[in-house]
Amino acid sequence: MKSFVVTKAEAGQSALKYTQRILKEAPSSFLFKMFRKKNIVLNGKKIEGNEKVSEGDEIKFFLSDETFLNFSGKTKPAPSVSSYMEAYALYGEPDIVYEDEHILIVNKPTDMLSQKALKDDLSANEWLVGYLLFHKKITRESLTMFVPSVCNRLDRNTGGLLLFGKTTFGTNTLNALLRDRSLHKYYQTVVKGRVDEPLNIRGWLLKDEATNKVTVYDKDPDNGASYIETEYTPLEYIEKKDLTVLKVLLVTGKPHQIRAHLSHIGHPIAGDHKYGESSLNRALGLPYQVLFAVELVFPKLPDYPDLSGKTISIKEPSIFESIRK
Repeated sequence: MKSFVVTKAEAGQSALKYTQRILKEAPSSFLFKMFRKKNIVLNGKKIEGNEKVSEGDEIKFFLSDETFLNFSGKTKPAPSVSSYMEAYALYGEPDIVYEDEHILIVNKPTDMLSQKALKDDLSANEWLVGYLLFHKKITRESLTMFVPSVCNRLDRNTGGLLLFGKTTFGTNTLNALLRDRSLHKYYQTVVKGRVDEPLNIRGWLLKDEATNKVTVYDKDPDNGASYIETEYTPLEYIEKKDLTVLKVLLVTGKPHQIRAHLSHIGHPIAGDHKYGESSLNRALGLPYQVLFAVELVFPKLPDYPDLSGKTISIKEPSIFESIRK
C-alpha cells in the first residue's frame, strides 16, 4: 500500500488528475477500474474521479509494488531544471510586486517573452520557475506533479504586471478570472495625437500566424475574426509633441489588441514598430512600444481572501517622464 497526502500546491485538481500524475503510465481505464474496486481510495472512501482534492486529503493505492512501479514511471529521472536555472541566472531576481502561497505577480521587463515560442527560448515562465527553485519554494521532484506557469501573456516588448500560478489552486483561480473577464487589467501608453474624451471602442481582430500580425475590422468580416473591446481614458496631453498619455482597460484579451486597435483609429502607440508610425518612432528614438500593464483590480473572491478585492499596481515607468521632456 502506498499513501499520499495532498499538499497546498496540489489542491484543487480532480482526484483523477491527481492519480494520473502519480501513475503517469497508467491508462484512464485502469484507474477507473481501480476506483470501482476501491484499490485507490480518497480519505478511505470510494473515488468516482471528479472529486476535487483538498490540502491534507489522503489517497491510498492498494496495488502491488510491481504494478505501482510499472505505472508510476519511478525509474525515470526527475525533469531537468537546467533551462529554469539558466533563465534565473540570466535575468536575476525578479521584481516581485505581489506573492503569496498560491500566486505571484511580477513586473516583467521589456524584451522578454512571457512564454517560450521556440524550444530553446528562455522566457518569463522559465525565469519564475527558476526563482522558485533557487529559493527552495519548490523542488525538482515536485515538478513531476505540478509545474508552475505564467497565466497571461504580455507581448515581448510590453512590460508590466504578469500573472504566475505557483499552485494548482492559484493557477485555476487566475485562469478562471481571465476567462470570465472579472479581473480588470489596466495599461498605460502614449499615442500619437490628441485624445480628449474617454471612449469604448469595439471591433473584430484577425491574426495572420505567418506574419504574426493582426488586422482590425470595424464590422464582423465573417472570416473567423474575434470580437474585441477596449476602453481608454486620456490622462494627459503633451502639447509640444502632440502626444496623449492614455490609461487603457483591456476588456477582451486578444494578441496585439491594444496596439492594433489604437492604430486602427488613428492613434498609434509611440515606439510601436509593427503597428505604429515610422516617422514618429524615429523622432522619439524609442526602441520599443510604450505600453505597460500597470494595474490589476481583482473581484471579490470568497475562497481566496488574501486576493479578494485587491488592487495591485506599479509606479509609472520612467520612460513616460523621458517622453514628456
